[in-house]
This record gives sequence, structure tokens and C-alpha cells, in this order.
Amino acid sequence: MNTRKGVQALESQPLVSVVIPFYNAEKTLESMLKSVLSQTWHNLQVILVNDGSTDGSPELAARLAAEDPRVTVATKENGGVSSARNYGMTLCKGKYIRFVDADDILPPESTELLAARAEQDGADMVIGGYTQVFLQMRHSFNLEDRDDTLTCDEMLPLLCRKSNTYFYGVLWNKIFLREKIEADNILFREGLTFGEDFAFVTTYLKNAERIAFLKEYLYDYQRSAGSATFRQAMDCVIHPMRNIRTKKELYGYLKDLYIARGQYEKYRGKLWMYLFRVGLDT
Repeated sequence: MNTRKGVQALESQPLVSVVIPFYNAEKTLESMLKSVLSQTWHNLQVILVNDGSTDGSPELAARLAAEDPRVTVATKENGGVSSARNYGMTLCKGKYIRFVDADDILPPESTELLAARAEQDGADMVIGGYTQVFLQMRHSFNLEDRDDTLTCDEMLPLLCRKSNTYFYGVLWNKIFLREKIEADNILFREGLTFGEDFAFVTTYLKNAERIAFLKEYLYDYQRSAGSATFRQAMDCVIHPMRNIRTKKELYGYLKDLYIARGQYEKYRGKLWMYLFRVGLDT
């Protein structure tokens, strides 16, 4: 980045803010952050949000931040991932925002493909494929090999059929417009035991106009017994009544989206199936 060519490349790229909350992540934080900083899209603002960690990860984060001026470390009392993301968003300066979990990995061209597609097609949200990694096994998924851009209303049938999938139920395979998040005052719902990503996405879609899909695999999701998805599945077993209430609340977000877009009557006969789909699927 010291060459004029590198500076020109940086200046030609809209800034992407990457929000990464972490809590006691010293085993995975360095490898994850190196994958973010090695992106072919260089114009990044990387915000590490320390959510009250008690292990060595804050010191590790500080060392890594000292090595790259694109990295900022913000520290707050422990309040959960939604609280950490909300705090991280207040520091974002980029045209686009993406969210990364502290135990996962970004393929090198991940951010470039997302941001370039958003720029090319004027998309409010871009959704890419992903790879689930478990031990030495890798399984890649995309949404029916789609590689197109739809209006939000054209996308609603896809969401209705696959509302419980990673394509809509997580953040990490997507990119968002910061000005739209701020204009609509969209925050993560603190206190949800699961599904905070889905609530955020459905709220964002209320006023979105163009949604792009990429068939490329843009995120390595490290599936393990310590992952958030596994913990949520166990929580459903341990606290069934609480999770039924949470599921009903999340259905409310889904329903509100279709009402806001004037499409609820058309889809109401199928939307309720979301209540009976367990967890997230591919």
C-alpha cells in the first residue's frame, strides 16, 4: 500500500466497515482477523468490539491493532453479541457494513465480491454462499446457484420458502448499506436468546429495494460444539417454553416485513410455517 498504484486502488474502493464482536476468543481471534486484513478489498475499517472478555483476547486484539491502522479496538462491559454489534455500528464510517464472527474465516475475495456487486447493481443487500467447516470436512452452499439481482418484492417468495436458512437467518454472508441502517434506526434486538440476526435482516428489508445474490462461497463458518448455532440448538432443548416465545417474536418480525411491503395477504397462508421450522437449515 506504499506504492501509488496501491494508494489509487485504495481510493477507488468505497470504505467497508467490518464489525467483529468478541468474547474470550483468544484461540480464534488472530486467524480470523488475519483473514479479514488479507482481503483483496483493502479499504477497510475493522472494528473489534471486546464484549467484556476475561481471557487474553483483549491483549491479543491490542497487539493486532497496533500492526494495522485499519483496526480499532473498542471495549465495553459484557452485554451479549447484540449489544456489542450495536456499539460497533456507532463507530462505523464506511459506505457498507458487514459483520463477522470471531471464530470464522473470510476467503480472500469475500469482501471484494460483495462490495463490487453492491456497487455494480446498486444493491441494498448482497447475499453470498458459504462453507460449513467441521473438523476436516467442508460443505459449501449457495441459494439455488443464484447469481442475480432482484427487487425486494421479487425476493419475498424466496424468503417465504427459506426463511429459516442461513441465507436469511445470519449476517456473515451479507453486506449492508450503512446509510440505510442509520436512516431506519435499525438496531439489534438485545435480549433475544437466538434469532437476533434474523430480526435485523427482516427489519432492514422493510425499506430495501434491490437484493443481489452471489453463488460464490464467501464465508467459512466454523461449526463446532462451541458455536452460537450449537448453543442455540441446545438452549431450545433445555428451555423449550422460552424458545417458543422467542420463535413467536421472530415470526412477528417476518410478518411485519410482509405487512410493510404490502404482501402479507398474499403470503399469510405460508408464512406461519416459519413457526414450525426448527433452527437454521441450509
